[in-house]
Amino acid sequence: MKITLALGLTAVMAAGAAGCSQKEEGTKGQAERKATITVSNYDRGNIPAAEGTVEENRWTKWINEHSPVTAKYVPVARAESVKKLNVLFASGSAPDIVNDFDTGFRNSLYQQKQLLPLDDYLQYAPEYQKLLEKYPQLRKIGTKPDGKLYEIGKINEPHLQSVAFIRMDWLKKLKLEVPKTTDELLVVLKAFVEQDPDGNGKKDTYGTNMSYTSDGMVDSMFGSYGWKISSDDKIVRTWENTLESLRFKKRLFEEGLIDKDYLADKNGAKAKQDYLNGKIGVYLPPVVSNWFESTVTDLQTLRKVVPGAEIAPMAEPRSPMGQFVHHVVNPVQMTTVINADAKDPKAAMEYINFMIKPENSLILKKGVEGEHWKKGADGFPKVIDPAKNAKELDWAMDYTMFYSIPENPLLISTTAFDVSDPDQKAGLDMLKKADEFLLNPEAQYPALSHYEHMPNLPSDLVVINTNIDKEMKDIYAKGIIGGAKYTPEQAAADAKAAWERGGGKQIEEFMNTWYKENKDRAFLGKDILEMVRSQHK
Repeated sequence: MKITLALGLTAVMAAGAAGCSQKEEGTKGQAERKATITVSNYDRGNIPAAEGTVEENRWTKWINEHSPVTAKYVPVARAESVKKLNVLFASGSAPDIVNDFDTGFRNSLYQQKQLLPLDDYLQYAPEYQKLLEKYPQLRKIGTKPDGKLYEIGKINEPHLQSVAFIRMDWLKKLKLEVPKTTDELLVVLKAFVEQDPDGNGKKDTYGTNMSYTSDGMVDSMFGSYGWKISSDDKIVRTWENTLESLRFKKRLFEEGLIDKDYLADKNGAKAKQDYLNGKIGVYLPPVVSNWFESTVTDLQTLRKVVPGAEIAPMAEPRSPMGQFVHHVVNPVQMTTVINADAKDPKAAMEYINFMIKPENSLILKKGVEGEHWKKGADGFPKVIDPAKNAKELDWAMDYTMFYSIPENPLLISTTAFDVSDPDQKAGLDMLKKADEFLLNPEAQYPALSHYEHMPNLPSDLVVINTNIDKEMKDIYAKGIIGGAKYTPEQAAADAKAAWERGGGKQIEEFMNTWYKENKDRAFLGKDILEMVRSQHK
Protein backbone atom coordinates (compact mmCIF):
# COMPACT_ATOMS: atom_id res chain seq x y z
CA MET A 1 0.00 0.00 0.00
CA LYS A 2 2.88 2.34 0.85
CA ILE A 3 4.54 1.42 -2.45
CA THR A 4 1.35 2.17 -4.38
CA LEU A 5 0.92 5.54 -2.72
CA ALA A 6 4.55 6.41 -3.36
CA LEU A 7 4.29 5.48 -7.02
CA GLY A 8 1.08 7.49 -7.37
CA LEU A 9 2.62 10.56 -5.75
CA THR A 10 5.68 10.27 -7.95
CA ALA A 11 3.49 10.09 -11.04
CA VAL A 12 1.52 13.17 -10.00
CA MET A 13 4.70 15.10 -9.28
CA ALA A 14 6.19 14.02 -12.59
CA ALA A 15 3.05 15.06 -14.45
CA GLY A 16 3.10 18.43 -12.67
CA ALA A 17 6.75 18.98 -13.48
CA ALA A 18 6.12 18.06 -17.09
CA GLY A 19 3.21 20.49 -17.21
CA CYS A 20 5.34 23.30 -15.77
CA SER A 21 8.10 22.49 -18.23
CA GLN A 22 5.69 22.61 -21.19
CA LYS A 23 4.24 25.90 -19.94
CA GLU A 24 7.73 27.43 -19.58
CA GLU A 25 8.73 26.26 -23.05
CA GLY A 26 5.49 27.68 -24.47
CA THR A 27 6.14 31.03 -22.82
CA LYS A 28 9.70 30.99 -24.09
CA GLY A 29 8.48 30.15 -27.58
CA GLN A 30 6.00 33.03 -27.53
CA ALA A 31 8.78 35.41 -26.48
CA GLU A 32 10.91 34.24 -29.38
CA ARG A 33 8.11 34.73 -31.89
CA LYS A 34 8.31 38.38 -32.91
CA ALA A 35 5.53 40.44 -34.43
CA THR A 36 5.85 41.02 -38.18
CA ILE A 37 5.27 44.37 -39.89
CA THR A 38 5.65 45.67 -43.43
CA VAL A 39 7.72 48.75 -44.27
CA SER A 40 8.05 50.65 -47.54
CA ASN A 41 11.58 51.48 -48.67
CA TYR A 42 12.82 53.35 -51.72
CA ASP A 43 14.30 51.25 -54.51
CA ARG A 44 16.86 53.44 -56.27
CA GLY A 45 18.21 50.61 -58.41
CA ASN A 46 21.66 51.00 -56.87
CA ILE A 47 22.08 47.80 -54.86
CA PRO A 48 24.80 45.57 -56.36
CA ALA A 49 23.42 42.18 -57.37
CA ALA A 50 25.88 40.41 -55.07
CA GLU A 51 24.43 42.32 -52.11
CA GLY A 52 20.84 41.23 -52.67
CA THR A 53 17.67 43.29 -52.98
CA VAL A 54 15.73 45.96 -51.10
CA GLU A 55 13.79 43.15 -49.42
CA GLU A 56 16.80 41.08 -48.35
CA ASN A 57 20.41 42.11 -47.93
CA ARG A 58 23.06 42.26 -45.21
CA TRP A 59 21.36 45.22 -43.49
CA THR A 60 17.79 43.91 -43.54
CA LYS A 61 19.18 40.71 -42.01
CA TRP A 62 20.98 42.73 -39.34
CA ILE A 63 17.84 44.72 -38.57
CA ASN A 64 15.65 41.64 -38.21
CA GLU A 65 18.25 39.85 -36.11
CA HIS A 66 18.42 42.70 -33.58
CA SER A 67 15.02 44.40 -33.80
CA PRO A 68 12.18 43.50 -31.42
CA VAL A 69 9.95 42.98 -34.47
CA THR A 70 10.40 41.39 -37.88
CA ALA A 71 10.28 43.81 -40.79
CA LYS A 72 9.27 42.80 -44.29
CA TYR A 73 10.32 45.47 -46.76
CA VAL A 74 8.19 46.62 -49.67
CA PRO A 75 10.35 48.09 -52.46
CA VAL A 76 9.05 51.28 -54.06
CA ALA A 77 10.82 52.75 -57.09
CA ARG A 78 12.04 56.20 -56.05
CA ALA A 79 10.92 57.93 -59.23
CA GLU A 80 7.41 56.46 -59.02
CA SER A 81 6.95 56.13 -55.27
CA VAL A 82 3.68 58.06 -54.99
CA LYS A 83 2.14 56.22 -57.92
CA LYS A 84 3.12 52.81 -56.51
CA LEU A 85 1.99 53.59 -52.97
CA ASN A 86 -1.35 54.94 -54.19
CA VAL A 87 -1.92 51.66 -56.03
CA LEU A 88 -1.08 49.70 -52.87
CA PHE A 89 -3.49 51.76 -50.78
CA ALA A 90 -6.23 51.42 -53.38
CA SER A 91 -5.83 47.64 -53.36
CA GLY A 92 -5.77 47.40 -49.56
CA SER A 93 -2.21 46.07 -49.54
CA ALA A 94 -0.27 49.15 -48.46
CA PRO A 95 2.53 48.54 -45.95
CA ASP A 96 2.11 49.22 -42.24
CA ILE A 97 4.86 51.86 -42.21
CA VAL A 98 5.04 54.22 -45.18
CA ASN A 99 8.24 56.19 -45.75
CA ASP A 100 8.02 58.94 -48.36
CA PHE A 101 9.40 62.46 -48.60
CA ASP A 102 6.41 63.78 -50.58
CA THR A 103 4.44 66.12 -48.31
CA GLY A 104 1.48 66.35 -50.67
CA PHE A 105 1.15 62.58 -50.86
CA ARG A 106 1.17 62.16 -47.08
CA ASN A 107 -1.40 64.95 -46.76
CA SER A 108 -3.63 63.20 -49.27
CA LEU A 109 -3.49 60.02 -47.17
CA TYR A 110 -4.61 62.03 -44.14
CA GLN A 111 -7.49 63.58 -46.08
CA GLN A 112 -8.58 60.10 -47.18
CA LYS A 113 -8.47 58.91 -43.54
CA GLN A 114 -5.83 56.32 -44.33
CA LEU A 115 -3.43 57.33 -41.56
CA LEU A 116 -3.27 56.23 -37.95
CA PRO A 117 -3.13 58.89 -35.20
CA LEU A 118 0.03 58.19 -33.21
CA ASP A 119 -0.65 59.87 -29.87
CA ASP A 120 -1.82 56.67 -28.12
CA TYR A 121 1.19 54.69 -29.38
CA LEU A 122 4.04 57.07 -28.57
CA GLN A 123 4.65 55.15 -25.35
CA TYR A 124 6.12 52.38 -27.50
CA ALA A 125 8.65 54.76 -29.05
CA PRO A 126 10.32 56.52 -26.11
CA GLU A 127 13.22 57.56 -28.35
CA TYR A 128 10.82 59.57 -30.48
CA GLN A 129 9.12 60.99 -27.41
CA LYS A 130 12.49 62.42 -26.38
CA LEU A 131 12.79 64.10 -29.79
CA LEU A 132 9.31 65.61 -29.51
CA GLU A 133 10.25 67.11 -26.16
CA LYS A 134 13.58 68.44 -27.42
CA TYR A 135 12.20 69.74 -30.72
CA PRO A 136 8.56 70.85 -30.32
CA GLN A 137 8.62 71.80 -34.01
CA LEU A 138 8.35 68.07 -34.79
CA ARG A 139 5.02 67.85 -33.02
CA LYS A 140 3.82 71.16 -34.49
CA ILE A 141 4.47 70.06 -38.06
CA GLY A 142 3.46 66.42 -37.60
CA THR A 143 0.05 67.39 -36.19
CA LYS A 144 -2.85 67.64 -38.62
CA PRO A 145 -5.88 70.01 -38.51
CA ASP A 146 -7.81 67.63 -36.23
CA GLY A 147 -5.19 68.23 -33.53
CA LYS A 148 -3.74 64.70 -33.61
CA LEU A 149 -0.16 63.65 -34.39
CA TYR A 150 0.12 61.62 -37.59
CA GLU A 151 3.64 62.04 -38.94
CA ILE A 152 7.08 60.94 -37.82
CA GLY A 153 9.88 63.29 -38.82
CA LYS A 154 13.55 64.05 -38.32
CA ILE A 155 15.82 66.96 -37.53
CA ASN A 156 18.38 67.68 -40.23
CA GLU A 157 21.77 69.29 -39.91
CA PRO A 158 21.57 73.10 -40.07
CA HIS A 159 23.62 73.66 -43.21
CA LEU A 160 23.03 75.50 -46.45
CA GLN A 161 21.52 73.49 -49.29
CA SER A 162 22.68 76.00 -51.90
CA VAL A 163 25.69 78.29 -51.91
CA ALA A 164 27.88 80.06 -54.47
CA PHE A 165 31.57 79.14 -54.77
CA ILE A 166 33.88 81.93 -55.96
CA ARG A 167 37.39 81.64 -57.39
CA MET A 168 39.49 83.48 -54.81
CA ASP A 169 42.65 83.13 -56.91
CA TRP A 170 40.94 85.05 -59.73
CA LEU A 171 39.89 87.80 -57.32
CA LYS A 172 43.45 88.12 -56.02
CA LYS A 173 44.94 88.23 -59.52
CA LEU A 174 42.52 90.96 -60.62
CA LYS A 175 42.83 92.80 -57.28
CA LEU A 176 39.09 92.54 -56.56
CA GLU A 177 37.11 91.96 -53.38
CA VAL A 178 34.35 89.44 -52.74
CA PRO A 179 31.19 91.25 -53.95
CA LYS A 180 28.74 92.28 -51.25
CA THR A 181 25.98 93.66 -53.51
CA THR A 182 24.48 92.53 -56.79
CA ASP A 183 25.96 95.61 -58.51
CA GLU A 184 29.42 94.65 -57.23
CA LEU A 185 28.78 91.09 -58.39
CA LEU A 186 28.17 92.30 -61.96
CA VAL A 187 31.51 94.20 -61.89
CA VAL A 188 33.35 91.09 -60.69
CA LEU A 189 31.67 88.78 -63.22
CA LYS A 190 32.51 91.20 -66.04
CA ALA A 191 36.17 91.20 -64.96
CA PHE A 192 36.16 87.39 -64.84
CA VAL A 193 35.05 87.35 -68.48
CA GLU A 194 37.06 90.21 -69.95
CA GLN A 195 40.34 90.34 -68.01
CA ASP A 196 41.68 86.85 -68.76
CA PRO A 197 41.75 85.57 -65.16
CA ASP A 198 43.14 82.17 -66.17
CA GLY A 199 46.01 83.83 -68.05
CA ASN A 200 45.78 81.80 -71.25
CA GLY A 201 45.41 84.83 -73.51
CA LYS A 202 41.91 83.82 -74.61
CA LYS A 203 38.45 85.12 -73.79
CA ASP A 204 37.13 81.70 -72.81
CA THR A 205 35.91 82.11 -69.24
CA TYR A 206 32.42 82.62 -67.84
CA GLY A 207 31.46 84.86 -64.96
CA THR A 208 28.88 82.41 -63.60
CA ASN A 209 26.32 79.80 -64.67
CA MET A 210 22.55 79.78 -64.84
CA SER A 211 21.58 76.40 -66.33
CA TYR A 212 19.18 73.82 -64.93
CA THR A 213 18.05 75.02 -61.47
CA SER A 214 21.05 77.28 -60.81
CA ASP A 215 19.04 80.30 -61.92
CA GLY A 216 17.07 79.77 -58.71
CA MET A 217 20.13 80.98 -56.81
CA VAL A 218 19.86 84.26 -58.69
CA ASP A 219 16.19 84.40 -57.71
CA SER A 220 17.12 83.90 -54.07
CA MET A 221 19.34 87.03 -54.17
CA PHE A 222 16.19 89.00 -54.96
CA GLY A 223 13.68 87.07 -52.83
CA SER A 224 11.92 85.99 -56.01
CA TYR A 225 10.22 82.73 -55.09
CA GLY A 226 6.59 83.27 -55.99
CA TRP A 227 5.10 84.21 -52.62
CA LYS A 228 5.82 86.49 -49.68
CA ILE A 229 3.99 88.00 -46.70
CA SER A 230 3.00 91.61 -47.26
CA SER A 231 3.25 94.47 -44.78
CA ASP A 232 -0.46 94.04 -44.02
CA ASP A 233 0.02 90.33 -43.21
CA LYS A 234 -1.31 88.76 -46.40
CA ILE A 235 0.28 86.35 -48.84
CA VAL A 236 1.01 88.07 -52.15
CA ARG A 237 2.94 87.29 -55.32
CA THR A 238 6.54 88.49 -55.59
CA TRP A 239 6.03 90.42 -58.83
CA GLU A 240 8.48 93.25 -57.97
CA ASN A 241 11.15 90.82 -56.77
CA THR A 242 10.78 88.74 -59.92
CA LEU A 243 11.17 91.80 -62.15
CA GLU A 244 14.44 92.76 -60.43
CA SER A 245 15.73 89.20 -60.75
CA LEU A 246 14.75 89.14 -64.42
CA ARG A 247 16.62 92.38 -65.09
CA PHE A 248 19.73 90.91 -63.51
CA LYS A 249 19.48 87.66 -65.47
CA LYS A 250 19.07 89.56 -68.75
CA ARG A 251 22.26 91.50 -68.04
CA LEU A 252 24.11 88.26 -67.34
CA PHE A 253 22.98 86.95 -70.71
CA GLU A 254 23.37 90.05 -72.87
CA GLU A 255 26.77 91.01 -71.45
CA GLY A 256 28.13 87.52 -72.07
CA LEU A 257 28.68 86.72 -68.39
CA ILE A 258 27.13 83.25 -68.72
CA ASP A 259 27.11 80.55 -71.37
CA LYS A 260 24.71 81.79 -74.08
CA ASP A 261 23.53 78.19 -74.55
CA TYR A 262 22.62 77.74 -70.88
CA LEU A 263 19.07 76.62 -71.68
CA ALA A 264 20.44 73.59 -73.53
CA ASP A 265 22.24 72.41 -70.38
CA LYS A 266 19.19 70.58 -69.05
CA ASN A 267 20.82 68.95 -66.00
CA GLY A 268 23.65 71.36 -65.22
CA ALA A 269 26.32 68.82 -66.25
CA LYS A 270 28.07 71.17 -68.70
CA ALA A 271 28.24 73.98 -66.14
CA LYS A 272 29.73 71.59 -63.57
CA GLN A 273 32.31 70.46 -66.13
CA ASP A 274 33.15 74.07 -67.02
CA TYR A 275 33.68 74.77 -63.32
CA LEU A 276 35.92 71.74 -62.80
CA ASN A 277 37.89 72.73 -65.92
CA GLY A 278 38.59 76.13 -64.42
CA LYS A 279 36.30 78.19 -66.67
CA ILE A 280 33.70 79.60 -64.23
CA GLY A 281 34.43 82.34 -61.71
CA VAL A 282 31.32 82.08 -59.50
CA TYR A 283 29.87 78.58 -59.59
CA LEU A 284 26.21 78.16 -58.64
CA PRO A 285 25.68 74.42 -58.05
CA PRO A 286 22.08 73.20 -58.41
CA VAL A 287 22.31 71.85 -54.86
CA VAL A 288 25.00 71.17 -52.27
CA SER A 289 24.07 67.67 -51.14
CA ASN A 290 27.53 66.63 -49.93
CA TRP A 291 29.78 69.28 -48.40
CA PHE A 292 32.83 67.03 -48.44
CA GLU A 293 32.44 66.49 -52.17
CA SER A 294 31.87 70.20 -52.87
CA THR A 295 34.76 71.51 -50.79
CA VAL A 296 37.34 68.73 -51.02
CA THR A 297 36.71 66.33 -53.90
CA ASP A 298 35.66 69.00 -56.42
CA LEU A 299 38.58 71.26 -55.49
CA GLN A 300 41.04 68.39 -55.90
CA THR A 301 39.56 67.73 -59.36
CA LEU A 302 39.80 71.42 -60.25
CA ARG A 303 43.43 71.56 -59.12
CA LYS A 304 44.38 68.79 -61.51
CA VAL A 305 43.59 71.34 -64.24
CA VAL A 306 44.49 74.52 -62.32
CA PRO A 307 47.04 73.67 -59.59
CA GLY A 308 46.76 77.08 -57.92
CA ALA A 309 42.95 77.25 -57.83
CA GLU A 310 41.33 78.52 -54.63
CA ILE A 311 37.61 78.57 -53.92
CA ALA A 312 35.48 79.93 -51.10
CA PRO A 313 31.75 79.99 -50.36
CA MET A 314 30.18 83.38 -51.04
CA ALA A 315 27.33 84.95 -49.08
CA GLU A 316 24.28 86.17 -50.97
CA PRO A 317 25.06 89.70 -52.18
CA ARG A 318 22.57 92.35 -51.11
CA SER A 319 20.10 93.22 -53.89
CA PRO A 320 17.72 96.17 -54.36
CA MET A 321 15.08 93.95 -52.71
CA GLY A 322 17.09 93.33 -49.53
CA GLN A 323 19.54 90.91 -47.94
CA PHE A 324 18.74 87.22 -48.18
CA VAL A 325 20.39 83.94 -47.25
CA HIS A 326 20.86 80.92 -49.47
CA HIS A 327 18.34 78.11 -49.14
CA VAL A 328 18.92 75.74 -46.24
CA VAL A 329 18.37 72.03 -45.78
CA ASN A 330 14.85 71.52 -44.44
CA PRO A 331 15.52 71.64 -40.68
CA VAL A 332 12.39 69.65 -39.76
CA GLN A 333 11.56 67.04 -42.37
CA MET A 334 8.55 64.77 -42.09
CA THR A 335 9.09 61.35 -43.63
CA THR A 336 6.93 58.62 -42.16
CA VAL A 337 3.30 57.67 -41.45
CA ILE A 338 1.52 54.54 -40.27
CA ASN A 339 -1.28 52.91 -42.21
CA ALA A 340 -4.67 53.20 -40.49
CA ASP A 341 -5.16 49.50 -41.31
CA ALA A 342 -1.92 48.41 -39.62
CA LYS A 343 -2.78 45.30 -37.59
CA ASP A 344 -0.10 45.91 -34.95
CA PRO A 345 0.58 49.65 -34.45
CA LYS A 346 2.49 48.85 -31.24
CA ALA A 347 4.98 46.74 -33.23
CA ALA A 348 5.29 49.47 -35.85
CA MET A 349 6.23 52.02 -33.20
CA GLU A 350 8.64 49.57 -31.58
CA TYR A 351 10.37 49.22 -34.95
CA ILE A 352 10.67 53.00 -35.29
CA ASN A 353 12.01 53.21 -31.76
CA PHE A 354 14.66 50.58 -32.53
CA MET A 355 15.73 52.27 -35.75
CA ILE A 356 16.24 55.70 -34.16
CA LYS A 357 18.39 54.49 -31.31
CA PRO A 358 21.76 56.23 -31.92
CA GLU A 359 23.79 53.01 -31.68
CA ASN A 360 21.63 51.26 -34.28
CA SER A 361 21.58 54.14 -36.75
CA LEU A 362 25.36 54.43 -36.41
CA ILE A 363 25.71 50.86 -37.70
CA LEU A 364 23.15 51.33 -40.48
CA LYS A 365 24.75 54.58 -41.65
CA LYS A 366 28.45 53.96 -41.08
CA GLY A 367 28.64 50.18 -41.11
CA VAL A 368 30.52 47.92 -38.72
CA GLU A 369 33.43 49.35 -36.76
CA GLY A 370 36.70 47.71 -37.82
CA GLU A 371 35.13 46.54 -41.07
CA HIS A 372 33.74 49.70 -42.67
CA TRP A 373 35.22 52.39 -40.43
CA LYS A 374 37.67 53.02 -37.65
CA LYS A 375 38.06 55.85 -35.19
CA GLY A 376 40.39 58.61 -36.31
CA ALA A 377 42.71 60.65 -34.12
CA ASP A 378 39.78 63.00 -33.48
CA GLY A 379 37.62 60.12 -32.23
CA PHE A 380 35.25 60.22 -35.19
CA PRO A 381 34.56 57.41 -37.71
CA LYS A 382 36.85 57.34 -40.77
CA VAL A 383 36.11 55.17 -43.79
CA ILE A 384 38.58 52.33 -44.14
CA ASP A 385 37.94 51.48 -47.80
CA PRO A 386 35.63 53.76 -49.85
CA ALA A 387 35.24 51.10 -52.56
CA LYS A 388 34.07 48.55 -50.00
CA ASN A 389 31.58 50.99 -48.56
CA ALA A 390 30.27 51.88 -52.01
CA LYS A 391 29.59 48.20 -52.60
CA GLU A 392 28.27 47.18 -49.20
CA LEU A 393 26.86 50.23 -47.45
CA ASP A 394 26.27 53.53 -49.24
CA TRP A 395 23.05 52.33 -50.91
CA ALA A 396 21.40 51.52 -47.55
CA MET A 397 20.64 55.13 -46.50
CA ASP A 398 16.86 54.89 -46.94
CA TYR A 399 16.38 52.33 -44.17
CA THR A 400 17.14 55.15 -41.70
CA MET A 401 15.55 58.02 -43.62
CA PHE A 402 13.69 59.19 -40.48
CA TYR A 403 16.80 59.37 -38.28
CA SER A 404 17.84 62.74 -36.81
CA ILE A 405 21.56 62.87 -37.55
CA PRO A 406 22.37 65.78 -35.17
CA GLU A 407 21.40 63.46 -32.29
CA ASN A 408 24.55 61.39 -32.82
CA PRO A 409 27.83 63.37 -32.85
CA LEU A 410 29.52 60.49 -34.68
CA LEU A 411 27.26 60.96 -37.71
CA ILE A 412 27.30 64.71 -38.37
CA SER A 413 28.84 65.73 -41.70
CA THR A 414 31.77 67.59 -40.14
CA THR A 415 33.16 64.24 -38.91
CA ALA A 416 33.89 63.24 -42.52
CA PHE A 417 36.73 65.77 -42.63
CA ASP A 418 40.16 64.64 -41.41
CA VAL A 419 41.72 67.88 -40.14
CA SER A 420 45.22 66.35 -40.29
CA ASP A 421 44.85 66.53 -44.10
CA PRO A 422 45.33 70.16 -45.29
CA ASP A 423 42.77 69.81 -48.10
CA GLN A 424 40.15 68.39 -45.76
CA LYS A 425 40.84 70.98 -43.08
CA ALA A 426 40.32 73.70 -45.72
CA GLY A 427 37.07 72.01 -46.74
CA LEU A 428 35.81 71.96 -43.16
CA ASP A 429 36.73 75.64 -42.78
CA MET A 430 34.63 76.41 -45.87
CA LEU A 431 31.63 74.58 -44.40
CA LYS A 432 31.97 76.54 -41.16
CA LYS A 433 32.28 79.80 -43.05
CA ALA A 434 29.11 79.04 -45.02
CA ASP A 435 27.30 78.27 -41.75
CA GLU A 436 28.15 81.79 -40.58
CA PHE A 437 26.13 83.27 -43.47
CA LEU A 438 23.01 81.98 -41.71
CA LEU A 439 23.75 84.04 -38.62
CA ASN A 440 23.49 87.45 -40.31
CA PRO A 441 20.56 89.00 -38.40
CA GLU A 442 19.69 91.21 -41.39
CA ALA A 443 19.30 88.29 -43.78
CA GLN A 444 15.84 87.03 -44.65
CA TYR A 445 14.82 83.61 -45.93
CA PRO A 446 14.36 83.97 -49.74
CA ALA A 447 11.03 82.13 -49.94
CA LEU A 448 7.75 81.91 -48.03
CA SER A 449 8.99 78.58 -46.64
CA HIS A 450 10.90 75.46 -47.59
CA TYR A 451 8.91 73.78 -50.35
CA GLU A 452 8.16 70.76 -48.13
CA HIS A 453 6.30 73.05 -45.72
CA MET A 454 4.28 74.90 -48.34
CA PRO A 455 0.50 74.31 -48.42
CA ASN A 456 -0.68 71.64 -50.80
CA LEU A 457 -3.04 72.83 -53.50
CA PRO A 458 -6.22 70.84 -54.20
CA SER A 459 -6.13 68.86 -57.44
CA ASP A 460 -8.05 71.40 -59.53
CA LEU A 461 -5.64 74.18 -58.54
CA VAL A 462 -2.65 71.91 -59.17
CA VAL A 463 -3.73 71.68 -62.82
CA ILE A 464 -4.16 75.45 -63.03
CA ASN A 465 -0.81 76.09 -61.36
CA THR A 466 1.04 73.61 -63.57
CA ASN A 467 -0.29 75.17 -66.77
CA ILE A 468 0.37 78.74 -65.66
CA ASP A 469 3.84 77.89 -64.36
CA LYS A 470 4.93 76.47 -67.71
CA GLU A 471 3.62 79.51 -69.59
CA MET A 472 5.30 81.91 -67.18
CA LYS A 473 8.65 80.10 -67.38
CA ASP A 474 8.56 80.37 -71.16
CA ILE A 475 7.79 84.09 -70.87
CA TYR A 476 10.64 84.68 -68.43
CA ALA A 477 13.10 82.77 -70.64
CA LYS A 478 12.06 84.93 -73.59
CA GLY A 479 12.53 87.99 -71.36
CA ILE A 480 16.16 86.95 -70.81
CA ILE A 481 17.18 85.91 -74.32
CA GLY A 482 14.69 87.94 -76.38
CA GLY A 483 16.93 90.95 -76.97
CA ALA A 484 16.06 94.65 -76.78
CA LYS A 485 12.63 94.15 -78.35
CA TYR A 486 11.41 92.06 -75.41
CA THR A 487 12.28 93.75 -72.15
CA PRO A 488 12.12 92.34 -68.61
CA GLU A 489 9.33 94.83 -67.91
CA GLN A 490 7.29 93.46 -70.81
CA ALA A 491 7.99 89.88 -69.76
CA ALA A 492 6.92 90.62 -66.18
CA ALA A 493 3.70 92.26 -67.42
CA ASP A 494 2.97 89.33 -69.74
CA ALA A 495 3.63 86.82 -66.95
CA LYS A 496 1.24 88.65 -64.63
CA ALA A 497 -1.40 88.71 -67.34
CA ALA A 498 -0.92 84.96 -67.92
CA TRP A 499 -1.30 84.38 -64.20
CA GLU A 500 -4.58 86.26 -63.99
CA ARG A 501 -5.90 84.86 -67.26
CA GLY A 502 -5.09 81.27 -66.27
CA GLY A 503 -6.85 81.35 -62.90
CA GLY A 504 -4.05 82.51 -60.61
CA LYS A 505 -6.44 84.55 -58.50
CA GLN A 506 -8.05 81.31 -57.33
CA ILE A 507 -4.65 80.15 -56.09
CA GLU A 508 -4.09 83.47 -54.32
CA GLU A 509 -7.44 83.08 -52.54
CA PHE A 510 -6.54 79.53 -51.49
CA MET A 511 -3.13 80.65 -50.17
CA ASN A 512 -4.63 83.43 -48.08
CA THR A 513 -7.36 81.21 -46.68
CA TRP A 514 -4.70 78.67 -45.74
CA TYR A 515 -2.57 81.37 -44.13
CA LYS A 516 -5.45 82.80 -42.14
CA GLU A 517 -6.37 79.35 -40.80
CA ASN A 518 -2.85 77.99 -40.27
CA LYS A 519 -0.43 80.84 -39.64
CA ASP A 520 -0.12 79.94 -35.95
CA ARG A 521 1.12 76.45 -36.79
CA ALA A 522 2.69 77.00 -40.21
CA PHE A 523 6.47 76.60 -40.50
CA LEU A 524 7.51 79.67 -42.49
CA GLY A 525 10.84 81.18 -43.56
CA LYS A 526 11.32 83.11 -40.33
CA ASP A 527 10.73 79.91 -38.36
CA ILE A 528 13.30 78.09 -40.47
CA LEU A 529 15.96 80.72 -39.80
CA GLU A 530 15.08 80.88 -36.12
CA MET A 531 15.56 77.13 -35.79
CA VAL A 532 18.82 76.80 -37.74
CA ARG A 533 20.27 79.77 -35.90
CA SER A 534 19.38 78.17 -32.57
CA GLN A 535 21.11 74.96 -33.70
CA HIS A 536 24.31 76.92 -34.38
CA LYS A 537 24.43 78.45 -30.90
